[in-house]
Amino acid sequence: MKKGIPVFLNVLFFLHVLLAFLVLFEGYLKIPFWLQPLGRMHPLVLHFPVAFIVLLAVLNLFKKQLDPVSFQKINFTLVLGTSFMTVLATLMGLMLSLEGYDSETMTFHKWLGIALCFIVYALVWCYSYQKVFQVVLYIGVVGVVIAGHYGASLTHGSDFIMQPITASKKAVVNENTPIYTAYVAPILKEKCTSCHNPQKHKGDLDLTTIEAIVRGGENGDVWLAHNADKSLFLNRVALPLEDEEHMPPEGKPQLTQEEIELMQTWIDHGADAQISFAQLQEVDTLRTLIAQKWMKAAEDATYTFDFASAETIEELNNPYRTVVQKAPNSPAIEVAIFGRAAFQESYLNDLEKIKEQLVYLNLANLPVENAHMNTIGKLTNLEHLVLNFTNIDADGIAQLNTCRKLQTVSLSGTAIDLSVLESLKALAGLKEVFVWNTQLTTKDIQKIRNELPNVRINEGYVPNPEEVLPLTPPILVGEGNIISSGDTISLGHKMTGVTIKYTIDGSAPDSTSTTFKEPFSLDLDGKRKRIIRAYAYKKGWLPSEPVSYEFYDRGFVPEAVQVEHPGILSSYTGEAAKILTDNIINSEKIGYSKFWATYKTNPLVAIVDFSKDSLKIKEVVLSCGIHNKQKKSPLKFVEVYTSKNKEDWQLIKNENFAGENDMEKLKEISVQFLPTSERYFKIVAQPVKKETIRVNQLFFF
Repeated sequence: MKKGIPVFLNVLFFLHVLLAFLVLFEGYLKIPFWLQPLGRMHPLVLHFPVAFIVLLAVLNLFKKQLDPVSFQKINFTLVLGTSFMTVLATLMGLMLSLEGYDSETMTFHKWLGIALCFIVYALVWCYSYQKVFQVVLYIGVVGVVIAGHYGASLTHGSDFIMQPITASKKAVVNENTPIYTAYVAPILKEKCTSCHNPQKHKGDLDLTTIEAIVRGGENGDVWLAHNADKSLFLNRVALPLEDEEHMPPEGKPQLTQEEIELMQTWIDHGADAQISFAQLQEVDTLRTLIAQKWMKAAEDATYTFDFASAETIEELNNPYRTVVQKAPNSPAIEVAIFGRAAFQESYLNDLEKIKEQLVYLNLANLPVENAHMNTIGKLTNLEHLVLNFTNIDADGIAQLNTCRKLQTVSLSGTAIDLSVLESLKALAGLKEVFVWNTQLTTKDIQKIRNELPNVRINEGYVPNPEEVLPLTPPILVGEGNIISSGDTISLGHKMTGVTIKYTIDGSAPDSTSTTFKEPFSLDLDGKRKRIIRAYAYKKGWLPSEPVSYEFYDRGFVPEAVQVEHPGILSSYTGEAAKILTDNIINSEKIGYSKFWATYKTNPLVAIVDFSKDSLKIKEVVLSCGIHNKQKKSPLKFVEVYTSKNKEDWQLIKNENFAGENDMEKLKEISVQFLPTSERYFKIVAQPVKKETIRVNQLFFF
């Protein structure tokens, strides 16, 4: 031990000289990327000198309790160890500070740390002078406390200690509070400002105030008003979780889908930091979103009814009906039924099994008649009902008088008239009614407003007669764009009195094209994809830009789909099995969980049950998303297995895609094989190492 002490002292001397040299020439230093990981180990290593110096102080307080010889050995060894770990942590901290931290707190922490390093080193040289040693030791203890305080402020924020107390004092939020203050700033504070604040602004970015946000960072503006898709903030959030540019970093709390949707809508609206909920127009998308998903969430009372069983929910789910819990910790259930041509009355009648838990029901664009409303009237806890473009009228609404908790009802595109007023009066909990594209006149709507002053009557956009503005394009009624041949398609518009012209052969629509009057059936004619193009016009308005909608052949519909691995984003994106069978293909926003089942290390393994083995299947198609940064295939191979009993699997096709550089080909991956009629199919899609595959639909033909 004694022979090694001179060597150790020389090492300490060298490290402190190196530290002094680096500090002296700090302005000329640039840390290479391969050394940056060493600097980032500073938070890990710094705990050792803190613990050592405290232990050293305690040891010297109780030295009379120890044998003098043993005390001297332990004490001197601890002094050397403390000095070594302190200089090591200081060197790492200096490297870390050169990555772009620049603030008053950072300056205090850095210079206190450097001073503390030399104070602890002084303990080695004044060890023989006990009185001096004791003074220097306790100065070091005080220095550790002060330097640690500034370090904690950098890592957790200056209000970290008192945050639980201050957070409990919630600011009052009402309709006149700016949306940024009420909803956006709290998201940034919870998910972003621990790394982007005045003390620790990574990437030269501070997200604590709107003024700092406007200044941007080293990569430019945080967001672009009216253009969420090109905003850096949302682009970083949308990256796969394991991507080094994904924000917040892996291991930090991630933005939820609801928070992403709010940020996107607010930015598209203009990212106005002053506008409040009360200043938004009735039909504004941002207003609707906040009212339905943020204000409503804050007002929701705890449900008192019991949970429905998982078996019941699973039993009710099928390719044309989705049944999901409102939240994992809530017994409330939301249901959506779609597919006009495939609609069966039993899809409604079956809901009696969850009539107590059902709070949201979407029946838009279905052939629902007044006769079906008696079944809906039994849903006594129903809060939100969507009946847009159904076949009901005012007589049907009268059967909802037992739905005392109904808050919103959407009646757009239905045959209701002013006689609906009496039925609406009977709904004591009603807060909002959507009535655009109905037989109600402006006079009728005003009468309803007068009779129901506490209910918001949403009639769509009401134009200024002196303005000549372009119309928005027609909309597809219903989200699903995966259909069977002969399914009914419906187009609509948010404004009444609009004429819609469309084509079904993919050609540009004009004034001679077919006029949309009522839902029409679309024959696929043996094609995998059909394109409908449409535009809208109205007297006193400029015509809209043409819009295209792509419809895909549904193929054979499985009875059930099971996915072995949830995907790398499943913690905040939803279940992969639902994404693969939700009858929606959306080629935009690659990486957003609403549309994509995403895999990087584990393969996508989907087990499909066709219930009957009489189907002759000869092709599996994966609809994939290719990120604009990908230049070669992220997919290594696709394997297709079949089985009669879900246990004994037989490989029938292995298709290799490694090295493929035709990105268009990889957007729709087709695996063909000899026709087979087995009941179970297993599809395995293995990503290439360090690459990510994204799939949003699974087809069988």
